[in-house]
Amino acid sequence: MNRPTCKLLAMMVTLVAILFVFSTNSAAALLFPKGEEKPAETFTVTPVPAENGSYKITPKLPADGKVPAGTVLRVKAKPASGFSMDAVYYTVKGGIWGTTYYESFSAEMKITVTKDMVVGATFMPRSLVKDVKVTQDVIYAKPRVKPLKYDVYSPKGAKKLPIIVILHGGGWSSNNEDIMRGLARELVKGGKYVVFSIDYRWINNLDGEAQPTYMQKLIEDVFGAIAHIQEHAARYGGDPTRIGVTGDSAGGHLAEAAATLSPLIGAGGFGENNGVYQYMPTYLPKGKSVDQVRSEITSAIKAVAPS
Repeated sequence: MNRPTCKLLAMMVTLVAILFVFSTNSAAALLFPKGEEKPAETFTVTPVPAENGSYKITPKLPADGKVPAGTVLRVKAKPASGFSMDAVYYTVKGGIWGTTYYESFSAEMKITVTKDMVVGATFMPRSLVKDVKVTQDVIYAKPRVKPLKYDVYSPKGAKKLPIIVILHGGGWSSNNEDIMRGLARELVKGGKYVVFSIDYRWINNLDGEAQPTYMQKLIEDVFGAIAHIQEHAARYGGDPTRIGVTGDSAGGHLAEAAATLSPLIGAGGFGENNGVYQYMPTYLPKGKSVDQVRSEITSAIKAVAPS
């Protein structure tokens, strides 16, 4: 290629670059003249009609449901006569299952709009809870970042009733004890059981842990929760020597693990020594050895019903 041709090519490349920058800036100037701001990003909020109650969103949504990003909504729910509050909730697209669900068990919830979302409130017959005492968010351990907790459903006046422990599903990687409240209410309403719905860690780094959490740690969480429940059973009217365990999906697996692997509770480590696989409960009651806890859990679990 001769020198004039090279020079011409260089000039053409420079001209194209200048035109690109000019056209981009010109387009921006035409769309947003000086002094005018780019329109704020908006998202659509879709309210779900309530049954057996009502709720109010403040500020009031426009007819098309579109509000600027960052808008703070306050949702206040009110049950109809004969019903009680269950939850105020909203859902957004995304997450491991495609849709992520957030809820509050109080009558009011504050929501910051950062995505398109669906908002609603649920209510339940008052008869489901009128003779039940619900104790939420009892923390039994905090091995890493996530506090581990359970909810308790006790018949009023309960004394030494058998205990049912519920383990939630979610692929070992989502949900918490809250999603099993419907089953807990059904089990407790006859007045024959005290029900504990427990949470546990999620696998891998899904709890925000620096180091991954492996499956044996989830099983250790279950044993830790049961040990804590046994220690405090009398407070809720439960009998620590009579326990049934149930759960669905991932919770079903963990329920079965609790029933069949409790003889392997111990301090020998999980695979740290050749041929030794033992589970150290996330929680040990003060003054009790791991051998005592193993014996108490193994003898107390009378039934398991995984699904």
